[in-house]
Amino acid sequence: MTPETFASFPIRRQHWTVGGEPFELIWPADMDALLDDPRTRERFRKDEYMPYWATPWPSAALLAEHVLTHCRPGAGRAIDLGCGVGLVAIAAARAGWTVTAADYDADALKFSEENARLNGVTLAGTARVDWRTPFVAEPFDLVLASDVLYERRHNGPVARWIAAALAPDGLALVSDSNRGAAEGFPAIAAAAGLAVERLACEQPGPHGLLIRGAVYRLRHADAPGATDPTNGYNEDSDDMDRP
Repeated sequence: MTPETFASFPIRRQHWTVGGEPFELIWPADMDALLDDPRTRERFRKDEYMPYWATPWPSAALLAEHVLTHCRPGAGRAIDLGCGVGLVAIAAARAGWTVTAADYDADALKFSEENARLNGVTLAGTARVDWRTPFVAEPFDLVLASDVLYERRHNGPVARWIAAALAPDGLALVSDSNRGAAEGFPAIAAAAGLAVERLACEQPGPHGLLIRGAVYRLRHADAPGATDPTNGYNEDSDDMDRP
C-alpha cells in the first residue's frame, strides 16, 4: 500500500478532540527520517536548525484548549508564532479570530494551511518569521505561541518579539510543558515591558493522557487591566477563578 503523502512527506493522519472540538491533523510520519535528511543536517550545521515543527506537541493541545474554552471569542487579528502543523491557529480561527500562521520553516506553513483546510477554516495568511528578528509590522490583538521556550536562549528573543508584536491593549498566550528552560521567562518578559501571569494547567490530552503545563498570559505592563486575572477570560467558563 502506497503511503499517503503531502508536500513530498509521507504523513500520519489522526483525529483529535481538544476543548470538546474535533480536529483532523496531518504531519510528517517519520521524524527520524527527517532528522537524517542531509538538508536538515546542513541547516543544523549552519544555524542549529531542528525540524521541531513536524509534530504536534502536547503544549499546543494545552493552548488550543485554553483558547477554545477559557478566552472570550475573538473579533480581531491574531498570530500563532511557531505554528508548527497549525493546531493552535485552527483553534483560534474557530474561536472567531482572524489568524496568521507564522513559523521559521516554510514546510510548517504548508502543513498549517492544509490542516486548516481539512478542518474547514480559512487562515488570514501565513508568514515566515524568525523571532530573533525584530517585529516591524502592524501589531496583533492576540499573540499565541506554544512550545517556543524549549531553550533558555530563546526566552529573550521570544519575549521581545511578543512585546513588539502585541497591540497596546492586546493579549499574548504562551504555553509550555513545564520545561526547566522556561523558568526564567517571566522575569525576562517583565524586562521587556510585559505583565506576566502564569497559569498552571492540567487536562486530558487528545488521546486521554494527562497533559501538564502552564499558560503564560502577557499584556503590556501599562495596559489597562494588565494585572486583572479575569481580563480576557470567557465569563461563561467554569475556570474563571483559576489563579
